[in-house]
Amino acid sequence: MGIRLRYLAHDLEVPLGEFFIGRSADCQLSLDDPLVSRKHALLTVGEGGVAIEDLGSRNGVLINGTRITGRQLLSDGDKIAIGGQEMFLLGAIEPSSTHSPRSAPLWTRQQNARTVDMSELSSGEDDGATAIASRRSLPGLIPQHPDKRVHALSLIGSVADKALALGRVDEAERILQRSLADILTKAREGGVGAVQPELVEKASTYATRLAAATGRGAWINYIFELNTRLELLLPAYLVDELYSVLRKVKAVDMSILRGYAKRLRERAGERTPAERFILQRIEGLERLGALK
Repeated sequence: MGIRLRYLAHDLEVPLGEFFIGRSADCQLSLDDPLVSRKHALLTVGEGGVAIEDLGSRNGVLINGTRITGRQLLSDGDKIAIGGQEMFLLGAIEPSSTHSPRSAPLWTRQQNARTVDMSELSSGEDDGATAIASRRSLPGLIPQHPDKRVHALSLIGSVADKALALGRVDEAERILQRSLADILTKAREGGVGAVQPELVEKASTYATRLAAATGRGAWINYIFELNTRLELLLPAYLVDELYSVLRKVKAVDMSILRGYAKRLRERAGERTPAERFILQRIEGLERLGALK
């Protein structure tokens, strides 16, 4: 079973496996804090307990006020400080020295883990996180989500949703902004196929919620630019939601919306009847936006 991290008064579910914390959008928990390194810390959740590791960060990891070195076991209720951010570990199993080899905690089995060669690691880290021997093949773990970015955005989005529910619109926008911006940058640089459709749909969904909550047309622009660059058709439920949201927002860039509709029309003959119906609905959005 997994554990929970209490952060910003919200509980994040952390499943079995590896859970990266840092400033990078590649991390499962991305923290917008200049004191946090791109890949700052690694939580390892096993059936026997939880451990945390400082990945060579500049400012370190503090557990209950004490800076750690290397890997440290965690207990239920421990306070974790990373940069200027604090979080609490909930639901951890207390470490035991009586486990059989089969059920031994993950950190006692590192001799069986494969450390990835440095050539396999992504380059360009700005914090010298050479301790990312974290792409390990760890026995007995549930596999990670097939797209780690989708999983990461879902985690961050769940926190943002709770902030929106509490009326903390600025906080929700701050939580999501970096991850959404990174996805658009990837689409701009890589074009069609650069971002998985599932991730694009999630990003578009959160951008729609932010547009509704903030009234900012920039989030509508985001949705149509992202899907134009990746040549993806918005799902029907999002198009329906945009009819309501578009009436609330200001300063929508109609050239982006028109460009998206035009790109879809160019391939209308290849689409199914259901997809052509969605295209007609998007053309209706184009007319609605022109009336604003």
